Formats: sequence, C-alpha cells, structure tokens
Amino acid sequence: MIVPVKPSGKSRLSGVLSEGERRELAGLFLKEVMAALRRAGLAGSTFVVSSDDGAIRLAGSLGARVVREAADTGVNGAVRAGIGAAAARQILVLPSDLPFLRASDLRRIVALHEGGAKVVIAPSAAFDGTNALLFPRSAAFPLSYDSDSFWSHLSSASAMGLTVGVCTAQGVMSDIDSPDDLRMLAASGSRSSSAAFARRALG
Repeated sequence: MIVPVKPSGKSRLSGVLSEGERRELAGLFLKEVMAALRRAGLAGSTFVVSSDDGAIRLAGSLGARVVREAADTGVNGAVRAGIGAAAARQILVLPSDLPFLRASDLRRIVALHEGGAKVVIAPSAAFDGTNALLFPRSAAFPLSYDSDSFWSHLSSASAMGLTVGVCTAQGVMSDIDSPDDLRMLAASGSRSSSAAFARRALG
C-alpha cells in the first residue's frame, strides 16, 4: 500500500483556504485515510511517501511506514519511491485526500483482484484521475498520474494484456481537489473531522 502526500498541501484550494488551513486539512485527510486502512487491516503495510516533514511525522504516529523524499518528485516519482521500499507482490496506490473512504471500499478493490482482475483502477468522479490503482509489482506497470491518468492507466493495462477491474465505490472516487469539492464535503452531513473543518472554514 502506497500513499503519496504532496508537500504543498491542497494548492488548488488556495482561493478559499490559507496555507496553514490547507496543511491542517491535509493532515485531517491523512488521518481519515489511515483510519480506513487500519479498519481494513492494511495500515501496517502502508508506506506514506512525502518530502514534507509534518506529513512524515504524522504518518509515523499513525502507524504507517514512511519513505522520505529529498524533494518533491510529483506523484509518479513518489509512487516509484514507495514501490522501491515495499516488498509486496501487489502494489495498491491511494491518494491521501479521500474523506469518504471506508474499509468496505478497500475490501471491494481487493475482491476485484481476487476475482481475477490483475489491475484494479478506481477513477476520480470526473473520470480523469486515478483514485486507486492496484497492479502486480512484476508487471513494471507504467505510471501516468497527472496526465488524464484513469484512461492512460486503463490503456496501459489493456496494451499489456492485463485483465482490469474498475471500482466505482463512492468513497474511493470522491477526492477533494477544488473549492467545489470542499463545499460538497461541507454539505455532506458527514461527521468526520475534515467535514467539520470544511464547514468551519467556509462559514
């Protein structure tokens, strides 16, 4: 399990949140993702990859293994660093900003793999990003984050002859990137710490 964490926080929320607020929110998101991983029994095998000291300290306190990057290398670079540290035969990559993630969503991804899918992909809500990616370590699967990644990853799997399962669980598809996403989180009625933060921050 690899969870890359960008050091800059959620820069696309800079119009509605200060830098300090974005960092606080990023920390809440990471806590919530780690809680879902813990409930699914995956926290101990999770590697959090970041060049941010705060994210590294928080991840360690939450029971994750940490991979410290000397500098931000983007999502693709962070995932490759995580792969280098992990010994697992199957690699599962998740972003750190999934406030609705549940243990059952993670079990659904695993079930798709155990049902025969060599690669499992969960798209973002707009079907342009990749919010979960499971693939065999041995496949040298090409990473295409930040480049219409859902369709790129789907095409790569097809070109490699790998069977694909697509997970559309809402808890995996709903990441928080834009002010509209943050407003959705605030209006969701969720009792999570990040939702409460969003309601306070947006007034």
